[in-house]
Amino acid sequence: MALRTALVLCAVFGLFAAPGLAGDRVVLHSGRQPDGWTEGVAAGVCPAGDPACRVAELFLGPPWLGDEFFEDRFERFRPAWGDVRPDTVIADGEAAFAFVRKYREDLFKGAPVVYLGMARPDPALVTQCGACAGIPLTPDVRGTVDLAFRLRPETTMVVGIMDGSPESARLKVMVEAAMEPYLDRAQLVFPGHEPGDEQGLDRAGLATVASSVPRSGAVLFLGFQRDRTGAEMDEASLVRMVAERSAGPVYVLVDRWPGSGVLGGVAAVGMDHGRAAALQAGRLIRDPVHPPADVRVKPRPLADMTVLARFGISPKRLPADAVRRNPPPLPEGTSEITPTGAGLAFALLALYAWLLIRRLRTK
Repeated sequence: MALRTALVLCAVFGLFAAPGLAGDRVVLHSGRQPDGWTEGVAAGVCPAGDPACRVAELFLGPPWLGDEFFEDRFERFRPAWGDVRPDTVIADGEAAFAFVRKYREDLFKGAPVVYLGMARPDPALVTQCGACAGIPLTPDVRGTVDLAFRLRPETTMVVGIMDGSPESARLKVMVEAAMEPYLDRAQLVFPGHEPGDEQGLDRAGLATVASSVPRSGAVLFLGFQRDRTGAEMDEASLVRMVAERSAGPVYVLVDRWPGSGVLGGVAAVGMDHGRAAALQAGRLIRDPVHPPADVRVKPRPLADMTVLARFGISPKRLPADAVRRNPPPLPEGTSEITPTGAGLAFALLALYAWLLIRRLRTK
């Protein structure tokens, strides 16, 4: 972990020296900073306990920053990477995938590429990255909607939080289809993206929306990278704000913000995608002439148990295969007694009783 942290910091500031890095795996992220998703991807790409594997993460920034910005990033990275050929480059997200298509030969000496963290791109774009394979991101919108009603059948409103991006628009259509079986008992709204109200939201408007979600409501966070003015937003702080203000639970489609107050969702898990990318990389290295077919990784039900308890939801309502995280703390002044501890206490009590009886008999 310490090695990977050092590599990340060096990658962010472009401080790598070229010697000794051949054979490493490079992960290009489309965001500005680490989060739960990026940490999981890196951990999956280079599993702990494998001393022969090292991962270096480069954080590029979102795609709307433009060609001039990415040209500057290329110039920053080139002194460290221009003469080094890693064994694989993992492109996480659309900006990273575009960057590696443009600079792969100059920056990474034509290393094989695996894309993830995005929908399957146009096949013409895939041909531009040479030896290339993918792990398309396939969000389970229907599974997440079903989970919300499974946990709280009394839900009467689902509030979709989205920005004006094409990806949010695509997810909105999927949410509308997934909600059809529940429209007889619940309302679906997309504040800022409804007929007659299509101006989008800014941070203040999003805060107002979150505060208006009723106890019987639920929030589905689809993404909010830019506000209605085009200003870049910090999604991590927005998710936390929405979770704090909403009277109903918050669900997500990607496991990006653990510990932020989100209840969960049937979400794509970064480590699962990183592991799949490592397998794809191995196939590309063995046979770069015949790239493998895309691999789809199934999202998993996730639940923050502390948030679940805060909403009074029984854990028995969770699917059997749900990943349960962050158990609620024990009440103050209590301690957890394990079966082993209870057995030991009973044995000591029995021994004390035997000694007492024996002492009385000798008198």
